[in-house]
Amino acid sequence: MFCSSSDWELTTEPYAHQRAAVEKLSRLNVGALFMDMGTGKTRTAIELVWLRRKLISKCVWCCPVSLKETVKREILRHTSCRDEDIHVFGSKTRETNIPRVGWHIVGLESLGRSARVFSALGRLIDGGTFLIVDESSYIKGHKAKRTRRLTRLGVRAPYRLILTGTPITQGIEDLYAQMEFLSPRILGCPSWHSFRNMYAALPNDGERVERTENFSEVCRNIVPYVYQISKEECLSLPPKTYRRVICKFSEEQTRLYQAVKSRFLEEMYGTYDPAGMGMAIYRLFSGLHSVSCGVLPAGFSGKKRLKNMRVEQLIELFRKVRTSHIITWVNYRESLAALGEALHAAFPEMPVCRIFGGLSPAVRTAQLDLWRKGGGVLLATQGTGGYGLTLTEADHVFFFSENWKYALRIQAEDRCHRIGQKRSVHYVTLQCECNLDERIRSALSRKADALEELKREIRRLNGDYGTIRKLVEQTV
Repeated sequence: MFCSSSDWELTTEPYAHQRAAVEKLSRLNVGALFMDMGTGKTRTAIELVWLRRKLISKCVWCCPVSLKETVKREILRHTSCRDEDIHVFGSKTRETNIPRVGWHIVGLESLGRSARVFSALGRLIDGGTFLIVDESSYIKGHKAKRTRRLTRLGVRAPYRLILTGTPITQGIEDLYAQMEFLSPRILGCPSWHSFRNMYAALPNDGERVERTENFSEVCRNIVPYVYQISKEECLSLPPKTYRRVICKFSEEQTRLYQAVKSRFLEEMYGTYDPAGMGMAIYRLFSGLHSVSCGVLPAGFSGKKRLKNMRVEQLIELFRKVRTSHIITWVNYRESLAALGEALHAAFPEMPVCRIFGGLSPAVRTAQLDLWRKGGGVLLATQGTGGYGLTLTEADHVFFFSENWKYALRIQAEDRCHRIGQKRSVHYVTLQCECNLDERIRSALSRKADALEELKREIRRLNGDYGTIRKLVEQTV
């Protein structure tokens, strides 16, 4: 029996596509909601838990740390559960003081970093647990500690569910760890090496998948356990527009950009060490990216902020915007601070709110509430603000810079373009005139194509509803 203060009920009505998801996955012990951002994965997952409330004692909901309070609010919004029915893991949570409640919300990052959290979950998860992994792209790396820990604990839970709008961000190899968490029987591969040999052709280093064999077979294996829906299929939302603005380098950026490359060449041809080549390449790309974003790269002395035309260009773009709420996504805290100062100087009356990883959940919530009520500019790092939030107050979104992670980009975009948005959403991306920024743009485009290929194949296999009805009768 579910541990709550009362026999809880759902308090909101599902959309038609959410009912379809529940109809399919309620027949299974494990499943995946590959639903686009903004289509209501959380509400759907809550109903799946509700249907099992007589068979389980608790739900353990693992999500990015920045989403813990959001998940709690969604549970309170969609159910009759009360605040005392929900425990959010914090710094004081130990295996000896876990409260006996129905809902437990845990940060995925904490699971990988903290032995304390892992130990507490080891005591908590048992045969009466419904285990959910929200934003399951966080466990796509089969070698990651949090992936290995969660997979090991997950076998105890009879019901397991993963949620994500971006199941793959590199290629088909991203599916392995997510499906392994649900059940190794889905893919039929006892190990990563087995999956690699069966479905993918790899280079000699054995890590990165360059091309996929039998793509349709992989999709055919997972389709019985996956519910997929796109926003275009289930929602009537206004259109999106895109614009890319090219910025020139300052003299300081040009000089440091060349200095970073020279440092790399010295490492290669001076004290060349094959074992350290991966780290040298990482320092090269991270250094070039820092310079492009107007931030002093690691290993160089001087002012942390570089003369940066992106800031000036963004201020000029803001002058042309006629709207009450604006969002600007950045990659570095130094960029966030520089933009905050520039905006205050150019628009002294405009409120500027900030969200980044160094803020406590309470302060982040206060900043969001301030922006929602008072308008102005919301400056946020993609890694902190890009997941789980609903920011439909804005219809103008600026990307001060991009990074290699496609999931962060698409997640940040869809904070505004989701249920509740009534206006067209306009996206403007600033890109410097340098090879690195162009390579990032190309990489994001390739990753978007890989995700769309997966969606198309799942959609094709799901075409015959009668066949799918037979498939979903299977259980793991």
